[in-house]
Amino acid sequence: MTKQFNKPIRILLVEDHPIYREGLQLALSFSGIDCIVVASTANVQEAVSFIESHPEGIDLVMLDFFLPDGNGNDVTEALKKHGSNVKVLVVTSATDAPEVVRLAGQGIHGVIGKEVESSDLGNIILSIMNDEYCFGFNRMRKSPNDDEDLDLTPREAEVMRLFVQGKSAKQIANELCVSLRTVERHRENIYRKFNLNSITDMIKFALIRGIV
Repeated sequence: MTKQFNKPIRILLVEDHPIYREGLQLALSFSGIDCIVVASTANVQEAVSFIESHPEGIDLVMLDFFLPDGNGNDVTEALKKHGSNVKVLVVTSATDAPEVVRLAGQGIHGVIGKEVESSDLGNIILSIMNDEYCFGFNRMRKSPNDDEDLDLTPREAEVMRLFVQGKSAKQIANELCVSLRTVERHRENIYRKFNLNSITDMIKFALIRGIV
């Protein structure tokens, strides 16, 4: 059931390019949703400062990943520090960057490209505010833990989840108390089953299918 909001969605923008920041605000005004930009910041320091001074005043953070004084992970860490339930949507031209894909596996609600249309943006924001996920316009189910429709063994699913968390094959081997070769074999089996070519492909696939 779609959640109804009785007040505007409060959005914090974090984008270092002034022209795009203004364009994003304009896109929000034409998105068809009831929202308000509570602050527009240009770097991590400004974003963190606003989060610290307004911990209860934000519903959604929309941020570019690569910023002049850090990256999106620094902003999400500030939110975690304050125990915030704020949703996070990364809007970036580098949706395929490994750092961005890895962040997507750490609890944020979406990653989309900067070419997003106003109408799509509104739908994406509403979906995210209703506890859904959006990665490259692919919505994930609300309880992304069901592997029944996937040809994965329990161990392969576990290995995939650990890769999504940003762990290396060696770290996974140590955590699961198996050999490095065993982890590499599971990884190759996953690649073969779903026609994947890299860890980045695997993480994106896992996020889209809800295996996190």
